[in-house]
Amino acid sequence: MNQASHYLFVTGFRESGLFRYRYDPTKDSYTQSNNELRQLMGSKLLAEFSADDSTLLLKHRKNLEFILTYWYREENGVGFIFYDNKSKLGANAMALRALVYSPYFEEHRQKALMLAQGMLGLRNPDGSFRPWLKEPGYEFDADYLMTFYSGEAILALLEYAEKVDNPSILEAARGSQDFYLDKYVVHLEENYYPAYVPWHSQSLSRLYRKTNDRRYADAVLALNDKLLELQDTKENIGRFHDPAQPQYGSPHASSDAVYTEGLAYALEIARSLNDVPHTKRYSEALELALRHLMSLQYTVSNASGLAQPNRALGGFRVSSTDPRIRMDSVQHTIDAFKKALEVLE
Repeated sequence: MNQASHYLFVTGFRESGLFRYRYDPTKDSYTQSNNELRQLMGSKLLAEFSADDSTLLLKHRKNLEFILTYWYREENGVGFIFYDNKSKLGANAMALRALVYSPYFEEHRQKALMLAQGMLGLRNPDGSFRPWLKEPGYEFDADYLMTFYSGEAILALLEYAEKVDNPSILEAARGSQDFYLDKYVVHLEENYYPAYVPWHSQSLSRLYRKTNDRRYADAVLALNDKLLELQDTKENIGRFHDPAQPQYGSPHASSDAVYTEGLAYALEIARSLNDVPHTKRYSEALELALRHLMSLQYTVSNASGLAQPNRALGGFRVSSTDPRIRMDSVQHTIDAFKKALEVLE
């Protein structure tokens, strides 16, 4: 994990305050494209690490300054991330998480509140969310977007409510979790899409620890049981991809890693319940998943033939057939290993 952290926080960090989004080590070239939500996931991780490592504080401050200067807006009493003429619920959630984990939270307490209020403004009376605070000028599939954004939003609101001890926001987040528990777990077969499993595994786990409501723990197990139907145990062992189910996307280190992180939370839940069968199954699946992710990392031995091996060291290939490194693949893998090591210890 140290090599991966070095790649993201040192090699992959730009003087502007953002992360380098994608690098092709076979061509020694960086892309001009970007994605604010993925950048903000990196910001949250940098904030979290800088709380324990003072050498990262300058980078973290520079990163926050960029985001709050160029992407953060306030309007009609709420705060939001505005990028490419739109504002995503998921991006606002990740910006809030970055502030919650920041050692400089007190400096930005008001902005965090404004972001939370903006997210709550996208909450419907039944607890569901709408995906955009500022909608794009093109058609979109709201249900698909919510498979990502809903869990991210609930998790961010729960973390914020705990940080500032706000019972009303906690209850709002719990109400939203109950809506999606019904939609994504009770009615799993009708609505299943694997992207929501890891984010809701995290939010459900946090709610279970907070409330001791067994429904949330059981939901984590149900979701991860379903996810493991996707894990390859024969050819690309450990990868979360089934060619017979192309509707769930192509192989990607980023999705493999976030699924792995969610699985680590499921293992933690299984152990807390003294559920021996689930503990055994999740432990074995987690080991396969971690080994697969390790196989995608650029190391001294396999990067030696590259034109600039030091620029790739610690990074993770998009897949076994795609040599490019994307910053969220590294970020998600660090998060996955961090949680897995915590659980396995």
